[in-house]
Amino acid sequence: MEGGSLIEEDPSCSVCGEVFSVPLVLCCVSCGSSFCENCCQQFWETQCPFCRREASGSRLRKCREQRMKEELKNALKPLQEKLKLFRKVKLTCEHAVNHIKNQAENTERQIREEFEALHQFLRDEEASRLSMLKQEREQKRQMMNEKIEDLENDITSLTNTIRIIEQEMRSQDIPFLKNYKDTIKRTWRIPQDPEMIAGSLLDIAKHLGSLKFKVWERMLEIIQYTPVTLDPNTAASCFLLSEDLTTLQCCSQTFKLPENPERFNVGAEVLGYEGFSSGRHSWDVEVKNNTYWVIGVASASISRKGKHVLTPAEGFWTIRLRNGEYKACTAPWSPLTMTKEPQVVRVVLDMNRSRVTFYDLRERTPLFTYTDIITPRAFPYFCSACKEYPLKVLPAWISIKSE
Repeated sequence: MEGGSLIEEDPSCSVCGEVFSVPLVLCCVSCGSSFCENCCQQFWETQCPFCRREASGSRLRKCREQRMKEELKNALKPLQEKLKLFRKVKLTCEHAVNHIKNQAENTERQIREEFEALHQFLRDEEASRLSMLKQEREQKRQMMNEKIEDLENDITSLTNTIRIIEQEMRSQDIPFLKNYKDTIKRTWRIPQDPEMIAGSLLDIAKHLGSLKFKVWERMLEIIQYTPVTLDPNTAASCFLLSEDLTTLQCCSQTFKLPENPERFNVGAEVLGYEGFSSGRHSWDVEVKNNTYWVIGVASASISRKGKHVLTPAEGFWTIRLRNGEYKACTAPWSPLTMTKEPQVVRVVLDMNRSRVTFYDLRERTPLFTYTDIITPRAFPYFCSACKEYPLKVLPAWISIKSE
């Protein structure tokens, strides 16, 4: 009788007598005995426990492999998910490679443009100073030529006088005596001693003295210093940053950027490039016409992913404008008192005193002060959801002090 019919007529184990409740049923081809999985594991090694025939003649029913395949299928799912993750990260890395290429090309172009501007300035400055030298040389040369011409006239006059007097001295007595008075009067017209003209030489010290320093002073006319530079690697994908990294504009479109760990991926946020651990630092932010902004400082430890609660407990010390209301992002938020809408807000961070103060630059009045900046390193923080007007970090005044 076939093993399959035995299973259908007597669905119980030949050893323990229990009805089969596990998916594995092993049947001996020789005697037709069937065994459950537990009894198989206990008794079945190389021979059937009833007929003592070799187990090589046995076959599986309702397949043990099926349960094992289910186990493998379940065990395979985490590996498949991990494979998807690795492929996703690989795509992100490939995107990052292309982005790095674009970054390098754009940065190289800007560096070349900046240095070309400096080179052109130096070329223009060189030409200007050489022109000044040439102009002074011509002036001094003209002055000396005029002096030489005057001296030549005096020399000619003196030569003629001397020649006439010497001729008279060689004349006969009568003519000599007759012309003596006129001759002696000629000797009375003695010109003043010739003198060199003061300042007749080139003013070399004016042209060469502290030349590099003076050129550097002039260079300040074309150079701007911005105390805070935006970090494009932290900028949300909705931001368009200016090439000099001082202006951020929130856009309706999103830009395809690498999902690197430093980047904010939900809020319209960006950090300054340089963090501060000590000292006093300040920067001015133009908020004119922008209807939705948040500015201040953030701890280096904040998460860049997901939504943020902008409170000091979460590592943010900021003020904001939203729905026409100016508030400090405390817990709960504190309204700001002001007589006019600020055009420029100055942020003054004093890490040594653990405080940050916000000023209306036009009114020169403080808007709010946090006195609990508890973080080893703080970064300038910016957020803007206004799509019509940007936020701009303004350049600082540069002064040169020599000692």
